[in-house]
Amino acid sequence: MDCEKYKKLIEKYIEGTISNEHVAELKTHSETCEQCKEEFAQCTVLEDVVREAFSSRMSAEEGRASVMASLSAGSNITMRRAQYNLDWLAGRRASIAAGILLAIGLTLGFYMGRAGTDKPTGAKVPMRIAELNGTVLVRHEGLDAWKVLKADSNIHLGDTFHSAARSAFVLEMEDKSRIEVNQNSMLVLKLYNGQTQFFLEYGRCTAALESPHPPFFIRTPHGRVEALGTEFTVTVE
Repeated sequence: MDCEKYKKLIEKYIEGTISNEHVAELKTHSETCEQCKEEFAQCTVLEDVVREAFSSRMSAEEGRASVMASLSAGSNITMRRAQYNLDWLAGRRASIAAGILLAIGLTLGFYMGRAGTDKPTGAKVPMRIAELNGTVLVRHEGLDAWKVLKADSNIHLGDTFHSAARSAFVLEMEDKSRIEVNQNSMLVLKLYNGQTQFFLEYGRCTAALESPHPPFFIRTPHGRVEALGTEFTVTVE
């Protein structure tokens, strides 16, 4: 059976771009295809937990507690499925990983009891959020919890930024140089002391630098890009 069509529908389901008609078609197919049934189940398990927790009968605090309890009580199932999702997504498109990371990162951050409590260990750097659209997450170095990036958030050395689908942001440096991070991207601030160095794990970013500018680098899993001019774009599929 050719399941390529339904794998694409699963991707659309995770991204939130699937129609009700295609959801019904996907569910019908999953009833007769074990492979697609398993993949579809792994992608929806956390959604079910969160939907149940934050039903209209519960307050936000009660909902958060319910998510934590569900993950704890069902650790042998839910946590294993979450890990399965991460393994399954490892070789798939970055946009799919972005959607799952948004759900898992925030949920597990609350589960571990660290969201909003620990302070960043990296030094504060003179950068600011110049533009912010959609949902962007930040994780400070040495911490496990993801937090929602805000327009007035401080930037620290070692911060990891993750822009979800249909989201983007711009970091502006002290000399007014800017780096724009597109949707479905993950960027880490590695160095800021006489030179600036980022690591683009996946996605796309564009640097617009003032002239003259100090040494500026963007590393990727495939190598390092050094800024010789004032504007360039780096993409990691």
